Amino acid sequence: MIKPCQFIKVSQRLNQVRTARAQAGLTLEQRHLYNLIPFLFHIHDVHFPGYNGQLTARGIRQFALTEQIIAACEYFKLPLANVAESDQESFDGIYAMGSAGSFGQSHKSDIDVWLVHDTSLCCEDIFLLNQKAQKLTEWFAVFELEVNFYMIHPRQFIDGHPHRCEGKMEMAHEHSGSAQHWLLLEEFYRTHVKLAGKTLAWWPEVKSKCPFLNLGEVSQLPASEYFGASLWQLYKGLETPHKALLKVLLLEAYASEYPNTQLLCETVWNKTLSEDFSATNDAYYLLFEKIEHYLIGKGDSRRLELVRRCFYLKCGIKLSDETQPKDWRYGQMTKLVSQWEWPDSLIETLDNCENWHSGNLQWFNGQLNELMLASYQTLLQFASKQGLREGLRVDELGLLTRKLHTYFSDDKDQIQQLNRLWSHSIAEENLTIVHSRTNQEFYLYRQRPERQYFMGESAIYVAKSPIATIMWACLNGVATPETQWHEYGQPQGKSNRLNEAAKSLLDYIDTDKAKVSKRDLCQPWHIRKLIMLVNLEQDPTQTWRGQEFLIDRMNSNVLSLGRKQQNLLGSVDAICLNSWGEWHCHHFEGEEALLKAAAFITPGLRRSSEDTTLIEVISCSEKLKYQLENVVSKFFRKVSRLCHKTNPASTLVQPLQLGEKKFGIFFNNSGLAYEDMASSQVQEPSLSQQCPPISEQVLSTEYQDQDIPLVIQDFAASGAIQYFLHPQGNRMEVFVLNEDNELNFYTQEDINIEALVTKVSHHYAFDQPEQLNGKFNLPQFFKLLTVEGKIKAVPFGIELDELEIEF
Repeated sequence: MIKPCQFIKVSQRLNQVRTARAQAGLTLEQRHLYNLIPFLFHIHDVHFPGYNGQLTARGIRQFALTEQIIAACEYFKLPLANVAESDQESFDGIYAMGSAGSFGQSHKSDIDVWLVHDTSLCCEDIFLLNQKAQKLTEWFAVFELEVNFYMIHPRQFIDGHPHRCEGKMEMAHEHSGSAQHWLLLEEFYRTHVKLAGKTLAWWPEVKSKCPFLNLGEVSQLPASEYFGASLWQLYKGLETPHKALLKVLLLEAYASEYPNTQLLCETVWNKTLSEDFSATNDAYYLLFEKIEHYLIGKGDSRRLELVRRCFYLKCGIKLSDETQPKDWRYGQMTKLVSQWEWPDSLIETLDNCENWHSGNLQWFNGQLNELMLASYQTLLQFASKQGLREGLRVDELGLLTRKLHTYFSDDKDQIQQLNRLWSHSIAEENLTIVHSRTNQEFYLYRQRPERQYFMGESAIYVAKSPIATIMWACLNGVATPETQWHEYGQPQGKSNRLNEAAKSLLDYIDTDKAKVSKRDLCQPWHIRKLIMLVNLEQDPTQTWRGQEFLIDRMNSNVLSLGRKQQNLLGSVDAICLNSWGEWHCHHFEGEEALLKAAAFITPGLRRSSEDTTLIEVISCSEKLKYQLENVVSKFFRKVSRLCHKTNPASTLVQPLQLGEKKFGIFFNNSGLAYEDMASSQVQEPSLSQQCPPISEQVLSTEYQDQDIPLVIQDFAASGAIQYFLHPQGNRMEVFVLNEDNELNFYTQEDINIEALVTKVSHHYAFDQPEQLNGKFNLPQFFKLLTVEGKIKAVPFGIELDELEIEF
């Protein structure tokens, strides 16, 4: 019979080992910062970082001032002598978790810190502590150390839900919200390092009245939690896919053992209890070992090889670099690589990951995404038998799936941003576009346009149009103002236009990822920025023989010029940034290219505020550049203005002369359409297929309130599934707008909104075959309310104070 005192003894020894390992992986300055973390919450003084007023709670139970903390204060010249000892004990303990002190710690690792506070703290206390924590995160960032703090109520896992004063623990970029619960605690138990405070009772079968800090017992993970956790890891994989793949595969390995899952925290504890403090009793190493054992058992050599590479890269141990210090992990990693029989060339390639070019990154990211989606599908099938976890907020589920839908979209017109992972720069001196006449696609190569340079090379990007390849390269830093563009087999004049287009685009796009808030994701997308490129592909001005100065003097129309009424606009490329952070590129050509582009983009313009859409025009014409830019810019600004002036009772008409034809452009609540005015019977045409009128014939004949379909019309967006819920006593009126903007209506008796939303979400999450193909297109939910006599649609589930949080 093992006594509890022995539990404490081995637990404290493991903590000492992890602390030493964590500090060994830090620079001298970072070690001082690491030692200051608990002290800055134990004291609260105007002369110290994080101070935000006299009312902020402070003090850690069982805190002891150490020589390391004193040395850190001296290093940063913090006036320790003036600090009074804390008379409060607002924290039970402060703990680091994650990769700190583990095999997976590298010089780029962040430090996640749990602040387990006293149960007596009120909401105002929590608010002030969160505020202080944010100030400290910003202070640590000045020294290039990323430290993230999380307020933890000691009973939130035991009670099964977050306590309301934790800022509702809403989902954010670094916070999983309700997506994880026991899985999060299990990870904390196996990776934690006590910085200060009470000893954590993380061993199995802890008694409820244990004198140590007991956050809850993790003996078996509920199967219903796997779905939300897998979505969260996929979301984290948008930035660090090599880390997320390992965690998703761990979930898959756990699920394969259900209901007799051997949790890693139990494995770590059993090794610790046997006094094994070697490099192999490490949470991150054991995570890899469990995944490796699982994949070997399945005979899955492809995924196994990629997992080994991800593990090696995450650890940051460069075996080919003789100058690198050999820390406590070096011997074990050398042994692993020898067992894997990796050639020296592969090790050197992995060690050189900071210099990978865009082709390397495209391949590696593609492999990671494919394997993550494969694991997700396995977990989805497992979770479909269990249902959604009761504590999972459906609004957060919607946010996750919307973000994943954006990233994993198979839309050929979307320009995906490349995850640079470790690479410092991926800019190229030369880029060449090759047009395949077989499949009418354009291939981008990182070489000059000479045949000998293409031997053994693969395209780094494939698109439907030249401008899409240029946009991708500019957006992802592959192209810079110094990059020379070429089109294989085309005259120099075409290459000159490509160079001009690329340099102009670089002036108008922000290569950083667009900021997207929760408000943006829980509403239909709208266009934030519109860049129109004129005559890149088809340029009628090349054959025009007129005098440019006469055009301005005579105020001539370049869309219908001279006696021949020649339209000098041959092609339009519309590049759009929408409110979901997506870039899209659409190509239009021919006599009616301008009208086709206008009809296509109008719904996205109309959903935006007139003042917030930035419209830029770039002319790639050989002649009449200024004139074409001016007329196209005026046209699209007028389109934006008129589409915002429409109302249900009227249709606005705008004439436009294009070549020999005079067109009528019609604007109403459904979008834009155009018609040749020379037709003998001119009537308002059917409107843009991007946003067709909502058909009223699908509405129930019992439904008489015509205001609601008009409200819904304002939210119509191609590709989105939207539910509009209108409570009427015990009856719920449900309007469903599908991906093709077709409206259906039905009523549901004796059900509240929360239950209905959960039921519908479960259906789309687990019963729709599209979901298995990685579309992640769960519905958006809106509640229809009457405000000052008018029907208004508001996003369901998201609190007002959450809407502006970046996600």
